[in-house]
Amino acid sequence: MSLVRTFYDPFTEFDKLFDDAFNARFHPSPTIEGNTTLTQRRDRAFPRMDLHENAETKTVTATFELPGIKQQDVNVEVHGNRLTISGESKCSDNHNKGSYVVQERSYGKFSRTLQIPQGIKAEDVHAKMENGVLTVSFPKAGPDQQPQRIAIA
Repeated sequence: MSLVRTFYDPFTEFDKLFDDAFNARFHPSPTIEGNTTLTQRRDRAFPRMDLHENAETKTVTATFELPGIKQQDVNVEVHGNRLTISGESKCSDNHNKGSYVVQERSYGKFSRTLQIPQGIKAEDVHAKMENGVLTVSFPKAGPDQQPQRIAIA
């Protein structure tokens, strides 16, 4: 059984709903499929993630795909028992919006939240970003959650 769960935030869905409604109304897209902001990715979570649990070192490693996103545009935060990866993918300023024939690349704000074990402190979480891949590692259980053997009298 995995100790890490994806945290569902209903307010994120409301934000997406309003963003989609206003973007479709005030920023019609020249593409056939519609607007290409990250809020359109309802069929899959963004950023994409792999989770790996290492039983030997008792750590969990989350790897996120963030192609084309700069390190300074990504935030990693621990709040209580939640680890949040957020940031923004910015649209290139080299082209004006009306000149696209096809626009498939996505842009906009993103956020992904994972539930982590209670007792994990921010200093226990380690993050590094290399070539558009963010790797975040943290202990599988907090110090107060480590199993303790009880002697039978």
